[in-house]
Amino acid sequence: MPLSGRSGTPGESRRWRSAWQFALAIFAILALSFAVDPLVESFRKRSLESGWQRFRPPHETSTLLREGARLWSGGRDGLAVFDWSKAELRAAPEGTPSLERVRALALDRKGDLWAAHSGGVERRVQGQWMRLDSAVGPAAAVLERRNGEIWVGGEKGLARWRGDHFEIVRDLSALGFEGVDALLEDRAGNLWVASAHPLRGGAGLLTATGVWQDFTHAAGLAHPTVNSFFEDREGGVWFATGFGRQGAACRLLDGAWTRLTKADGLASDRTRLIFEDRRGHLWVSSEVDGTAVRVEGRWHVLTPREGMTGWEVKCALETPDGALWLATEDGVTRMDASAAILHGGTAR
Repeated sequence: MPLSGRSGTPGESRRWRSAWQFALAIFAILALSFAVDPLVESFRKRSLESGWQRFRPPHETSTLLREGARLWSGGRDGLAVFDWSKAELRAAPEGTPSLERVRALALDRKGDLWAAHSGGVERRVQGQWMRLDSAVGPAAAVLERRNGEIWVGGEKGLARWRGDHFEIVRDLSALGFEGVDALLEDRAGNLWVASAHPLRGGAGLLTATGVWQDFTHAAGLAHPTVNSFFEDREGGVWFATGFGRQGAACRLLDGAWTRLTKADGLASDRTRLIFEDRRGHLWVSSEVDGTAVRVEGRWHVLTPREGMTGWEVKCALETPDGALWLATEDGVTRMDASAAILHGGTAR
């Protein structure tokens, strides 16, 4: 008896086989990627120099802060916590808020923890977190001054904590540049304020006597975009400057300016962070070209090819065990005290 239906024409069958083959190919590619990625990462970890560790997550990391046995990190995805002595990522304490784009952390003398983030400022008092209006919008910098005052910088300017609220101290028109991205109080009690805005960046100084000074147009400043500050052991104040391919690491000491550029051994003229470790090594990071470290007079450039988690070091911190922690745009790198690069060796 003839069948009333048809199983399909030869052309339809070929189309079905092609569709199934395509689906199987996609599945195989996905399965292979899931299988290969851990193997590649495992190989990379084995190939790292002795004394190096890489952590992902967290991924984009902008700031680090040590609090007792904890090492806090903050970045795009909020707060994370390490046990620095065991070099392990731990679960955040119960009640830790979910934040976005944490740019800076500060621990004050009373033990209160302050976090500057895209939603303002978060403050932890005796284990309890509370959200505060920063008065400057998304916050990028927070600092406790030696007199105990808490200052915060953000998109709308500079503000000071008044015990129950933040009060604007200097807005954008008074600052003369767009936003506040970095704060530093030097050993003389002067407050340095900077903006990393690519078109309207700058730097200013509030002296210990309360006088404001403009540094955006200082003769020794290589570029008005100032990404961060650092004060070295001699009292020199460093400015990490630049945008695009322009900039330099600029140093001001006793009224005299000096600068370092790619021609001197840096990874790039555009600098992101400057840091001097306890051994006297100078670290200068760029945004996309790696990080240069000067050890015994020689510069070495470290990138993901040498084992770094990312290209741009945004924050550096040393723990009591001698380890150096480096926060990057794609994870955290840890070098313990035995790492060869810290003793005049190379990264390989």
